[in-house]
Amino acid sequence: MVFSDARRELRELIQIVAETERYDATLAADRSIAPHESAVADRQRKELRKAQLMAKYELV
Repeated sequence: MVFSDARRELRELIQIVAETERYDATLAADRSIAPHESAVADRQRKELRKAQLMAKYELV
């Protein structure tokens, strides 16, 4: 059970990192893009979750 939880959470972390990288790269590539408030809130939520998981698994 513990290992399956860790596996799921580490996969979630990898997915969050990939999604935020694409999001940030898209905004950096085209400065004319103005993200919607919900997109900014989602990005902030993902960053918080990423920080939580990285701290939990001592990856920082």
